[in-house]
Amino acid sequence: MSQETINIEIAGRSYPLTVSLEEVDGIINAAEEIDAMIANLKSQFAVQDRNDLLAMTALQLSLKIKEIESSGGAQKKAHFRSSSKNKEEDIKLAESIEDLLQRLNSAMKE
Repeated sequence: MSQETINIEIAGRSYPLTVSLEEVDGIINAAEEIDAMIANLKSQFAVQDRNDLLAMTALQLSLKIKEIESSGGAQKKAHFRSSSKNKEEDIKLAESIEDLLQRLNSAMKE
């Protein structure tokens, strides 16, 4: 499995990550999603502290992942009606975001 080192930027900070070629697009998309969520929180609230913004973003993403994992009854019917490609993309994005958060957490501890 080939590896590639990429630099992603989240909340104005750069993080070098070594990822498989298959993960590159997902990781970049996840980082962009996180940055968009941070910008949204920043514009809605008077919070400017990067750690607070990252914590609230992590909470939102965790809730989104839990919602996808535990989708039941009505949500399954809604997902069934939507294209399976969108569902697969949502799951892949959620997994990429969860992986990225774990990598960022490890990088911040070093």
